[in-house]
Amino acid sequence: MGKLPTYSFIGPQIIGWNHSDVHPPFGGVLAALGKQLGADDAASLHFDPPSSLIGGEDLLARVYDAIRSSSSATGSNHLNTTLLLTFDEHGGTYDHVPPPPAVPPDGTGAPGQMGFSFDRSGVRIPTLAISAWIPEQTVVNGEFRATSLLATMRQRFNLGQPLSARDASARSFADIFTLTSPRAPEDWPQVIPRPVPEMHESLAPLDAPLGLLGKSLLLAVLAFAHGLGKTIPDIKPEDTITGAHAIAIGHEILGDIFPAMRD
Repeated sequence: MGKLPTYSFIGPQIIGWNHSDVHPPFGGVLAALGKQLGADDAASLHFDPPSSLIGGEDLLARVYDAIRSSSSATGSNHLNTTLLLTFDEHGGTYDHVPPPPAVPPDGTGAPGQMGFSFDRSGVRIPTLAISAWIPEQTVVNGEFRATSLLATMRQRFNLGQPLSARDASARSFADIFTLTSPRAPEDWPQVIPRPVPEMHESLAPLDAPLGLLGKSLLLAVLAFAHGLGKTIPDIKPEDTITGAHAIAIGHEILGDIFPAMRD
């Protein structure tokens, strides 16, 4: 801490060993799909091997503790950093409240694919805002949207006009910071995550061929790199590629874009 950019996005590791998200692994489902398509079970597990949801809790605890303990005098610290935690879906539980109407992004509501006009919200998703300037145990019941983050960023940093009618109509998060004196870090809850169980790589050996979804991911990576002007290997959809080979290719062609991949 102390050296974070003005806006930092932290995404969990959702594919590979020892996930750091809170999404249940669905390698077993993919293995069943692969068997229907004539593929080896282990091949489909390359896409999403067995892992524990506790890895996501551990990641959140480490980020939270880093902010809570940061007291940098000149950079980012617990007084000027807000941790906004949100999810990409609702967790699979049913909602007793029908999705309310929403402003279509293009402002017209013209029917798109399958006739959907994007004029309503989706399911409700949980969101947490952690800041020294929010009262303890605050529950916000106002209606926000995923584009509320865009609205907040535009307002906070004077970024100009809305990107779409959807974020133009979205409510900003600015009103939730209501304290005139910040809460001291020692008054913040102490978070102790449970130990993350280690998953053994023998459950999905890297020398097994990639399954359908794993190979599709690799081809998408190659297309992305090609679009950036990178030299990519000539791999065809029918070629046999092992998990180890795919990982090596990804590290090599994307290492300049994501330096940590070369570590």
